[in-house]
Amino acid sequence: MMKNIFSMAMRKPLILLAALLLTGCSGSFLDRFKNMEKESVKAVENDFAFSGYTDHWQNVYSRQYRYGNLYRINIPDLEKSILQSKVDVAESLGIPGLQMQEGFVNGLVRVNYAILENPTVDQLKDAFNSTADILAFVERTSETGKMLSEKDPMKACSLHNYQSKAKDFSTLNAFVLQSEKKNLYVALGERSQLDMLKSIIKNTKEVVTNYDMKRGWFACESNIRTVTCAPCNPIDVMGMGMNEGNSWFVFNGYQEFNAHNQIVDWVNEANNVVIADLGSAPIYGCDDYDGLQVQMMGAPELWLKFREEKHGYLFHNMPNVKDINDQTPEAKYDGYYANIGQANQINHSDKPFVIRTGPTLGGLTNSMVLFNRKGDNFDRAKMWDAIMNRRAVAVAEKGVIMGSDQFRQAMQLLYLDRVYLEDYFGDRLQLNSRVEGKDLHITVSNLYSRQISGAITISLPKGVTMKGDALQKVQLTAGSTKELVLELTPSVEAMGSIHPIVVKFDGDNASKSTMASLDLAPVISEHQLLYGPASGFQFPVTVHNFTDNENVDVKISIASKDNPNKVLATDIKSAQIKKGTFATVIFDIKQASGSYIVTTEALGTKAQSQVGISDEAGEVALKEVDIDGDGVNEYVMENDQVRVTLLTTGARIIEYYLKSKDDNLFFKLWPEKPNDVDRPFREWGFYPYGGFEDFLGQASVETHKVYKAEVVKKGGSYAEVKMTADFYGSVIEKTFSLYGNTPLLGIRFALTMIHPEMNVLGPQPILSIGKTHGTEDKFIIPEVGGNQEYIMNPNKMWGKTLTLQEGWNAGYDTRENISFVGAYPVHRPYFLHMWMNLETNGDSHYPYTELQPWLPLYQNTTSYFSYYMWAAGSSWETGVKELRDRNLITER
Repeated sequence: MMKNIFSMAMRKPLILLAALLLTGCSGSFLDRFKNMEKESVKAVENDFAFSGYTDHWQNVYSRQYRYGNLYRINIPDLEKSILQSKVDVAESLGIPGLQMQEGFVNGLVRVNYAILENPTVDQLKDAFNSTADILAFVERTSETGKMLSEKDPMKACSLHNYQSKAKDFSTLNAFVLQSEKKNLYVALGERSQLDMLKSIIKNTKEVVTNYDMKRGWFACESNIRTVTCAPCNPIDVMGMGMNEGNSWFVFNGYQEFNAHNQIVDWVNEANNVVIADLGSAPIYGCDDYDGLQVQMMGAPELWLKFREEKHGYLFHNMPNVKDINDQTPEAKYDGYYANIGQANQINHSDKPFVIRTGPTLGGLTNSMVLFNRKGDNFDRAKMWDAIMNRRAVAVAEKGVIMGSDQFRQAMQLLYLDRVYLEDYFGDRLQLNSRVEGKDLHITVSNLYSRQISGAITISLPKGVTMKGDALQKVQLTAGSTKELVLELTPSVEAMGSIHPIVVKFDGDNASKSTMASLDLAPVISEHQLLYGPASGFQFPVTVHNFTDNENVDVKISIASKDNPNKVLATDIKSAQIKKGTFATVIFDIKQASGSYIVTTEALGTKAQSQVGISDEAGEVALKEVDIDGDGVNEYVMENDQVRVTLLTTGARIIEYYLKSKDDNLFFKLWPEKPNDVDRPFREWGFYPYGGFEDFLGQASVETHKVYKAEVVKKGGSYAEVKMTADFYGSVIEKTFSLYGNTPLLGIRFALTMIHPEMNVLGPQPILSIGKTHGTEDKFIIPEVGGNQEYIMNPNKMWGKTLTLQEGWNAGYDTRENISFVGAYPVHRPYFLHMWMNLETNGDSHYPYTELQPWLPLYQNTTSYFSYYMWAAGSSWETGVKELRDRNLITER
């Protein structure tokens, strides 16, 4: 026995020693291996150039890049493309071969100068006795011309373009020679060229003397109030434009005109540092857009009528074929949309014109410059006055400039000069700002070749303070960049809104302004409408902490809806929440059946929810089954009245089947596929699964996403399934509940979004009630002013935005006596969007109706929304009453 004990005692140290030896050996062995560091490998580059005729004369200069042999991209050769644009502008001016030293016009427009025509050297000498600046137009073949040619700094254009191969091509060089404080501006060329340039310089000086230039973006777009995802809200767009020298904007995004008051308020909050207006193609500049239904307009006569009522302006594409009688309704429109392909027509038309800037992802290439009388106040009226009187130029890609000769030629000459425009609009001073979390980041870059000193002033919205001075002095050496990071502290009055922050740099010979958007979440975010069983349910509350105190108390109070001043129950929970972040607190509510108001309090703010509680009689069953055999289970919730089928793909209700009528009230294509399923980029367009689904982008980001499903309650008095998906950091959670032996079906949304472009959700039932969908189906909407009824037009798709007095909508098949009612919190959406679809839809070739509330999604918190529905083999009034009895109808 002792021998065994000794043996075991000796074995343990030996094992430990062996392990240490092995570890040491392994470590020393692996130490011999080193990371094979290699130099970073650049992409393979090739140049490509073409100058000649295809279907038009053109010059193309590009850089071709390859990486890993397979990745290939063509990018314009920037330097050569800019040089070519100058050649093209010179040709447009009627002076092919004009080469101008940058800064030539910049010097002329700022001084008084003497003009000499083909002077001798002695005449130049005598003239400098009385002036310090002379503009001399000199023929190249003259004696003076020959002498000046030797001093000409302009190099022959290195581009082998088609223009330079013309037999009559000759250059006209414009450059500056200096002697102490004397400046000799030389135009050296042929007589006809010199006369043309002289006229254009004269016109340009008159334009810059008599007018202020106002740069802007017409028909730019943002992501406000639309389910179509796009980068940048209007404040962001204006901030980007201001950094380029813009002083006005006309927004044109889909439904953007519905944000008219909000955008105007932002501009007022920013002390009217810019002008902002709105429109919706083809109409702009209206007094207001009340009553505009863009998906119902169509006929030009309707637009003309709206223009007369709202005092707006109508634009349309220039016709391809001239209407000699000029009798079309479009002929009564106010102006044209400019485009490069009709530049000559725009230049010589007498009608106003605009050029559309378009969405941010389109590059924001197009712009306009308006000419306002020197010294006159520039406002919205003056903006439209300049547009409608053709005191404007349109600037398109590659520096193509359109407009009347007076303003177009002046702007073309200034473009060749470069220096004047960059100084005028402060282009060599870059000023950008953004808000990240609780910090304002300001970046200022000096792209000049000289040092710049100045001060940055920051204008904060009401209710927001900042650590640090609102005046920051900066000094920037040539080519340098400085970044400021300043912590912001909002007060309770600023929360729950988006605000502009104006940043301005004022320095020696350089100034610039920009804007940043401060997107502040609501302090309290919760379901505004909720239903649950008397046996108990959860009530989530998300709190965004804007204070320095990280210990946050959250309190709920429950009162009867009939007697809201009498509190029946309270509960308080605490949470640790860092400043500028958010957390969710879960309360458990257990009350007798009835109608309640739940008041939530946190950080000095309150929010209210309308809550219905009832134990529904009857049983619900839930089962998992792979209906289509694709290996992904569907979830079927069923009672004696309805069968509800849930897909984890898109977390959608694909079937809301009313047993008494043998009818699925929703349009359903799944598990079939659309006949265009194999078209290119099919997943980028709306894909018609059917059912109850959401628009979050178009196509929706959810469309083909498979959610993770969790059965919360398998049956009994109710059944419940929760589905969750992560979208690269943004998390969407939906909880589906079927209650007792009733058709009452609910969806509760919880959306925590980190992608600001996903800022509007459009949850919707896609209704196809009865065996067919036609004019026998009517849709009832409780609009402000009373209930309104709508039916489809079998010959035309149409849509409408609706403002509700109560939070519900209904559909009713009058032939089969089947009804659907959906209920949701009336204050939560911007509006209800109704869409009547037909087979002619390019993405979805089926007849049905969408009833889609568009609701904002918030950043830096969790957004909540609930939707309850009732199907019946009876009138729609029955469904509304059943939902109202359960406290599920909210009122404005």
